[in-house]
Amino acid sequence: MSGGGREMRLDPTTRTWILVGKPLEEPEGKQAPEACPFCPGREGETPPTIAAITGPDGAWRVRCFPDRSPVFRIEGPLDRSAEGLYDRMRNVGAHEVIVESREHARRPPQFSDTELADVLRLIQGRVSDLHRDPRFRYVLLFRNQGPLAGSLIEHPHSHLVATPVIPRRMEQELRWAKQHFDYKERCLACDILHQELRDGRRLVEVSPTFVAFCPFAPRFPYETWLFPRRHQHAFPRCAPDGEAGLPGLAALLRRTLARIEHLVSDYHVVLHDAPNEQAERPAGEWTTLREDFHWHLEILPRTARLARLHRDEEFYENPVPPEEAAAALRDAPAA
Repeated sequence: MSGGGREMRLDPTTRTWILVGKPLEEPEGKQAPEACPFCPGREGETPPTIAAITGPDGAWRVRCFPDRSPVFRIEGPLDRSAEGLYDRMRNVGAHEVIVESREHARRPPQFSDTELADVLRLIQGRVSDLHRDPRFRYVLLFRNQGPLAGSLIEHPHSHLVATPVIPRRMEQELRWAKQHFDYKERCLACDILHQELRDGRRLVEVSPTFVAFCPFAPRFPYETWLFPRRHQHAFPRCAPDGEAGLPGLAALLRRTLARIEHLVSDYHVVLHDAPNEQAERPAGEWTTLREDFHWHLEILPRTARLARLHRDEEFYENPVPPEEAAAALRDAPAA
């Protein structure tokens, strides 16, 4: 196995890439550190800062650095190879941590809109920078809030992971979006937004430029999606300022998370973005990407009970219909 650690192997029955092998640095029974390494004054306990947004006093307000125990490693070539029928390659990529605030244990609804926009601005810059590496086909942003979502450190932070493959769920989204466009010459997400805005029952909140709604077939109770109302295929294209840009997104995201936290304390936030258009890939793939895909954020609440079918068969059971969930979220305070 490459480097004695992990490698990626392709399951030929589902075309899913699996990380195989134990991380080199990660200890058994990973636990939260006694002293928070993300707090100000402990910057020496993390890898060096890659990028930061600073205040007037020069101190960082948001900072990004490589994960100390990365899932993907930035060094070296992919080394794609075959073993008869099977395919493998090195787990080349990048894994970065974004510390979102200097204040420990601060939750997203407690941020100001400006502070949350700064977090989104730094994320956008890092996504654009990682897209310059042609080895990376996809950049995934995710945020785990609370222990049920797998977060070990209470200090507000998120993860950015660049991968040499497109994650399976994202590839499914891309293919269905392209198929819809090939048949109707319209963006699938735009069609969904038009229907949700007409119907209204699953809407959580609508701003002039963004919309938050519970999807028609949610996997989790109170699952909520945030879309730009105007078609836009990639998150780096979102304007850095203005109501239609990152400040408008930050305002709706903060209010939506405040509503969700009145009902569920733990959740994931995941960016569903277009793949890297500068990556090495077969010619002709995703030829209508700019017309057929629509970036968005998905908020996935977690509860203590994980449905048996979801755990064993990836078949989701959700006891809260989205119409009821949206009504409860509309009634919940947005601050």
